[in-house]
Amino acid sequence: MSQLNNQTQSGGERAVTTAFFILALQGQAQTPFTLVDEINQGMDARNERMVHRRMVDIACQEHKNQLFVVTPKLLQGLRYSDGVTVLVIANGKGMPEKSDKLDFANILSLHKRVAAAAA
Repeated sequence: MSQLNNQTQSGGERAVTTAFFILALQGQAQTPFTLVDEINQGMDARNERMVHRRMVDIACQEHKNQLFVVTPKLLQGLRYSDGVTVLVIANGKGMPEKSDKLDFANILSLHKRVAAAAA
């Protein structure tokens, strides 16, 4: 055992440790929700998938508080369950002026068709 610091652990290792510490507290916390901001930043793909899988498992357990994850990016092909709701907030310079030109349902449908054709 050693103290987390920037000389011994990488940023990704510290992020993984912090994420699992927060997730361990989920079972003990008596709050309506937990919010984590960019917890996956600095993680390699393997660790990000492992942390995401554990977050989904814990968040979907009965009688657990809600878990909100705010992040500018997620890996493709992550596993979700029916108890997970994904909200996409699209904002910035590259956005169309008319919101009706951004149809996420259509984008998701197209992605599913392409993924099914590739399988």
